Amino acid sequence: MIFKMNKTLLLICVFSFNIFAIPNSIVAIVNDDLITFDQISIDIKPNYTKAQKLTLVNQQIDLILQLQKIKQLSIVPKENVINSMLGNIALNNDLSLIQLQSLPQFDKVINHVKQNLSLEGLKHFIIENLNIELTDVEISKQLSKTPNHLNKLEKQIRIAQITINSTNQVDSNRLIKDRLIDLSEKINKGDSFSILKKIYSQDNFYKNDSESIWLNLSKLPKAFQQSLKGLLVGEISQPFKIGQVWRIVKIIDKRSVDNYLVELKAKLIRQKEDTYFYNWVKKIRKEAYIKIFDNKL
Repeated sequence: MIFKMNKTLLLICVFSFNIFAIPNSIVAIVNDDLITFDQISIDIKPNYTKAQKLTLVNQQIDLILQLQKIKQLSIVPKENVINSMLGNIALNNDLSLIQLQSLPQFDKVINHVKQNLSLEGLKHFIIENLNIELTDVEISKQLSKTPNHLNKLEKQIRIAQITINSTNQVDSNRLIKDRLIDLSEKINKGDSFSILKKIYSQDNFYKNDSESIWLNLSKLPKAFQQSLKGLLVGEISQPFKIGQVWRIVKIIDKRSVDNYLVELKAKLIRQKEDTYFYNWVKKIRKEAYIKIFDNKL
């Protein structure tokens, strides 16, 4: 009942504004929020038709509906994400963060950042439980649109390694190399690679799980590629040195990935996510109280 009374009061305000026809007149009501002409005027070009202005109003309505949902769901971007975004803005404008913060329009910048991050957060909230699966027909249809696609495969590997830093002294290098050869022999006789790694390796990068993520072979240093050439899954390289570091590397797994296909699938999934979210916005729009005063456009 209170909800209806609020709408009545809003309508009274609208009609009173209509008498004066001022530039900042109300052009729409969205639940308990108002849209004024000023909110869309910045995007209006001199030759815009009424239909084009109405499109801007509808875009503003969709935005307000999302912002209302963000408030209802208490979606707030994390401080570190906001700061990271502000840092990127400063960098892209050749400014320090302090310089950006000192600008008179900084309040508008940070409000814009918070709003965009909140909108992204809302979309993630709505689509996070989606289980999107692509059919072979969908994928083939998209591949048919790129007849010049050569199906280039990227070789990838997962590795584990034991590394020891050297001092560049001849004796030190010889001792490290001999130690790694000894460790290789122990592993080949059945000793655990991961246990020996925990004892001897000075490499922190793979310390926790002892194995790497999938690595693009072509992007590894040339000396690395050369030392791993011809190794099969489960085999261990001869000791080799890059910079100050000696290492032995075990091949955990190999695969060939069609990067174009990976990107294509990701694109199709994003499209389906966008469609789902767009339909969700349409749904909440149907459930909302919306009144547009197109006579003021």
